[in-house]
Amino acid sequence: NVLTGRCVRTIASGYGLCGFFLVGNEHILLGTKEGHLELYDLRVAEMCQQTAAHTGAVYSVAQAPDLKSFVSCSSDKHLRFFDITFTTGGTDSAKFEEVVDKAVELPDECLSVVHAPNGKWIAVALLNHTIQMMFADTLKFYISLYGHRLPVMAVDISSDSQIIASGSADKNVKLWSTQFGNCHRSLRAHDDSVMQVRFLPGTHYLATAGRDRELKLWDCDTYELISALKGHSSEILSLALSQDAAFLVTASGDRQLRFWRRSGEQVFLSEERARELDEKFEQEVEREDVDAAGGSAGGDVISLRPSRRTVESVRTTERLMEILDEATATEAGEDVVLPMDAHRNPCVRVVAYVNTLTSNNIYEVLLALPFAHALRLLSFICRFFEVVAKLPGVGGAEGSGDSADDAKARVLSAAATLETPCQAALIATYVHHHELAATPSARGLLIRLREQMRQLLQVEKDRIGFGIAGVSQMQRVLKRSVGVPLPPAPTKPGLGARGGAPGAGGAPKKRKRK
Repeated sequence: NVLTGRCVRTIASGYGLCGFFLVGNEHILLGTKEGHLELYDLRVAEMCQQTAAHTGAVYSVAQAPDLKSFVSCSSDKHLRFFDITFTTGGTDSAKFEEVVDKAVELPDECLSVVHAPNGKWIAVALLNHTIQMMFADTLKFYISLYGHRLPVMAVDISSDSQIIASGSADKNVKLWSTQFGNCHRSLRAHDDSVMQVRFLPGTHYLATAGRDRELKLWDCDTYELISALKGHSSEILSLALSQDAAFLVTASGDRQLRFWRRSGEQVFLSEERARELDEKFEQEVEREDVDAAGGSAGGDVISLRPSRRTVESVRTTERLMEILDEATATEAGEDVVLPMDAHRNPCVRVVAYVNTLTSNNIYEVLLALPFAHALRLLSFICRFFEVVAKLPGVGGAEGSGDSADDAKARVLSAAATLETPCQAALIATYVHHHELAATPSARGLLIRLREQMRQLLQVEKDRIGFGIAGVSQMQRVLKRSVGVPLPPAPTKPGLGARGGAPGAGGAPKKRKRK
């Protein structure tokens, strides 16, 4: 049942490869791998006719536009034609009969066959990479379409009989003219073999399915991809459309049938392309830092923590590379287009952007940074640390006549920007330590960077320790002023009575007497 998705009835049959519903939707014709054509009555779920029509597998059957006959193609290199008759009596039934004198032998195995909607031609896809067209009434050869490099798996003709579409194992879909046989366009449709192609009734929209597990919809007038639908976990082997094109059905090697319904929402091709590019980019940036054997693959970077690059982190890395290039070009005196903050020192611009990185993305951003840009980043950070170390009150540097407030402001501003640059320097050094060890010119830079970082971090440690001690003293004073007993401070043995505050050492004695 299409509405509920439930199986209404199961009928035992041969190894079915193709089929279609007869007019009235009460009978179904099935072509099997054994070369049989089987007709089933769905009302009673029984086979009402079976004919050994071919000596090879029946790959395709196509109903004529008048719905009174059909043609079958097989691996035995033959096309066979059959007439359908309906009998009216106590019970309506159907049967088919072969038209013996209309069998056609073809040069190679037949993989797909289709009738033109105008009833003028029959198109057959062959194993020899070609599509052969013949007149439907006389069965005389009309034209041969060649251009595929691998066997043609599926073929279909549009409702106006103007365009013929062919899908091949070479991953391409070709659109041909039925009038002159010229190829309008060759589309790189899938990443694997194209298994099915179907035109939507009354349109030039083409649905294609392939072994890459995707169902795609194309506009054959503009030759553009409208949408790519994913959902199957294995290759798609079959595709069917409803008469009004309200939904499509795909069958896959994952043993699933999937229904794809047409919605009323508008589709904007630019948004679809942007979404596909983002998905493709997400797949491409997925990094495999550790090979299957657990060792380093060709000296690649090995991540010691679980991580995954995202589109945002890669874009942030690209922006950091641009800023480094701009800063380097500015220092070299080259003419470059600079941003709004061009009046700032190049070193300050680099450090300011590094400070925008967060703990969530700094590792991924620097992990994707090339070695040449990482070396520039370390150089700018080292120069920044050297400038900070010369500020008044930092590292023992004396002021040059500046006021105390200005000096304190500069010290606090520099201290606020030390954490992220230090973290960035450590991560960049860790990620590229092999390259840095093999680069003689980087040794002096690393030594200077180590000295500056140690000096600045020690000053920050002392300043933070002094602040913590001051806060602790203020806390003790406040508690003493409000009469709250302070917890006993850790002291040396024998000095507890003398070292404690008045009243603090007496409290334990009172509790002890009680």
